[in-house]
Amino acid sequence: MRRRIPSLLVVGLMVVLLASCGQPPAGQQAAVPTATPTQHATSPGLSGQIAWQGFLDQNQTTAAIFSAKADGTDVRQLTHPNPGEEDANPDWSPDGSKILFTFVPTNGPSEIFVMNAEGTGLKQITGGENGTGVGKWSPDGSQIVYCVAENPIRPDGNATVERLWIMHADGSHPMQFTNPPLPASIADNSPSWSPDGKRILFQSFGSFPNGATPQIYTIFPNGTHQVQLTTKERNTWPAWSPDGTKIIFAHRFTAGQDQNAHLYEMNLDGSGLVQVTKNEFWQLQPAWGSLL
Repeated sequence: MRRRIPSLLVVGLMVVLLASCGQPPAGQQAAVPTATPTQHATSPGLSGQIAWQGFLDQNQTTAAIFSAKADGTDVRQLTHPNPGEEDANPDWSPDGSKILFTFVPTNGPSEIFVMNAEGTGLKQITGGENGTGVGKWSPDGSQIVYCVAENPIRPDGNATVERLWIMHADGSHPMQFTNPPLPASIADNSPSWSPDGKRILFQSFGSFPNGATPQIYTIFPNGTHQVQLTTKERNTWPAWSPDGTKIIFAHRFTAGQDQNAHLYEMNLDGSGLVQVTKNEFWQLQPAWGSLL
């Protein structure tokens, strides 16, 4: 499957997510899985299927999107990238009929594609000179929120500034709805919709002055009512509770004896902070499941 993308800058936006949490000594990045048996799965589609990114080579330079039933049977490779290309960050549409994912070429900006659940009907829904990050469906499936890397890419591969955008599910009517102050770097990213679709949760470094730490915000999809929920230390990887009343996230102290990342939860307005995990090792990437 050959995709024609302008040959510009390679944008590694997943590096941004872990870089923002401040990782143990070397830099941060989520461990990216191999095709089998390790899987980077998203929430199941309506039919109970799972989608994930799987690498196709030992050096982990080429990756495709796979799907399977929840019990691990009926594994299918849905995309067929060229050597050196990566398909990543799959996200099921609410009705389970489509999968959204990020295409990262060997040269050029990353873009968002959508396809049917069985891998047919591939369509590119973003395009431009800037790299596009992870996209997420709205709860009703009518819109997609995503981040866009803007301005020159730095030597370390990070964007000079990232802003959040929203578009219709078919890629039409794109609209920028956050505008972090400049100078900025690794600014607004990791967006996710509230279960009722009324708010979008994200993390941001803001203007990124020396010593700045990532904080967690909510905002309405029209760009109004932005609220900063955290103010101290490093706060990343936010995720909603199924009823939308609480947020779980990774919190890391930057001083003192314990500088590990632990999971905390808080109310929608930032109150009621409760520590969830306590461990001698880092705890990251929380996901809040529904009650059975």
